[in-house]
Amino acid sequence: MESIKTFIREHQKGAIILLFMLIVFIGCSAVSAINVAKHRAEEAAVQTDEVRDKGNASDNTDTPLSKEQKEAISNYDDETKNFIDTLSASVWSAGGGRYSLRFSRDSYTESVNGESNTHSYAITRMEKTGDGYGGTYRTIVFDTDTGTHIVTYADGKGSAVQDVSGNIDKDDSSVISTIKSTSMFAQKDTPYERVETVEDISIKGLNSEITTLLDDSTDKLIEELSTWCAVHYPSATEATWEKTAVIDYETGVVSTNFTLNTENPVSIAITYSLSDKSYDFEL
Repeated sequence: MESIKTFIREHQKGAIILLFMLIVFIGCSAVSAINVAKHRAEEAAVQTDEVRDKGNASDNTDTPLSKEQKEAISNYDDETKNFIDTLSASVWSAGGGRYSLRFSRDSYTESVNGESNTHSYAITRMEKTGDGYGGTYRTIVFDTDTGTHIVTYADGKGSAVQDVSGNIDKDDSSVISTIKSTSMFAQKDTPYERVETVEDISIKGLNSEITTLLDDSTDKLIEELSTWCAVHYPSATEATWEKTAVIDYETGVVSTNFTLNTENPVSIAITYSLSDKSYDFEL
């Protein structure tokens, strides 16, 4: 220690210069470390944004919006936004549940006999008129990936049901809301009625044998069948077992059928995998 003090006294100027250089070196190292950390953080943020953008792009891969659709959406007024909320809040069904429509902010999914296709859309014009009985009609122009279509909507509020002579037969405020089009949907010029899907499908007719074959997983069956029906047959509320089942011991799969209580009853095939405890549904 004494030798160090002696060295510093003898080389005071040099020691001061050395100390200054040491301070500068430490400061530069700290700044460099901060810059590196900042650069890495910026790179991570960019990568996160890229992943997010890719995710958003993949969500809309099947239904890309055209420039015209994006422009129309950006110009929506509150009334148009509220109407889209009304469309999106429910499922719209026709043909005893064989045809259904589900709307979101900029796309709609149409299901026909259990097969679904998704299309992009934007509303470019909407006019509202009264029906003369307290309800309203809307005439809407949809710009979709299949072309431009005109859709009519009746809210059913206070609508009067008339007989063929034009006289008011009854006044029913519970008349169901409908939408229809001569070109946009699979069912041409046919009203699609608003349907509130049930939270859980009711399963009927099961016995102890089939329950055992399904590993007592009827709760899982109800949950997954309800989700499937909400998309493909939203008007269904019950599924009745058809009393037959086949088990393939080689593949470990149980196959059976249920009938849905749609307006025109539909039989669906259900398979249950014994290995991964999963269900599949098809017509």
